[in-house]
Amino acid sequence: MRRQGSVTSELMVFVNTNRFQLDQPQYRNRVVVPLTRPTDDSREIAQAATQGLQAIFLAGYRYHKAGVMLLDLSADAHRQLSLDETPQSEAERWRSQRLMATVDRLNRELGRDSVTLGLPRQGNAWALRCERRTPRYTTRWSDLVRVKS
Repeated sequence: MRRQGSVTSELMVFVNTNRFQLDQPQYRNRVVVPLTRPTDDSREIAQAATQGLQAIFLAGYRYHKAGVMLLDLSADAHRQLSLDETPQSEAERWRSQRLMATVDRLNRELGRDSVTLGLPRQGNAWALRCERRTPRYTTRWSDLVRVKS
């Protein structure tokens, strides 16, 4: 989002149980969380996502899928505050932009996910399961099929 120069004004958080496991209790919900002002700051987005998850999370369910979608994207250069949005001081905005640019540069130079915001690392008790993921022939050279003659 920052690379293309966009900001988001709201985000949607959703949770789902596995609808194919009929013996389990079913639950699905979503909430749209408006942001105080359009932003591209990962810290503000993560904080809003946490608030949204706290609003819809119910204990006792075996969740199958959860996610966050950024809504109401607009160009950062053309963003306009409405009457109920709080303006950010130039110093705060400059500091936020410098921090996010530094995080992006470190991740670009040191490798993806070198600097993250409280996300789990590989080898933790919880990790993304990718064993059934389809090969990415169109986006990764390493997934191309090799044929020997």
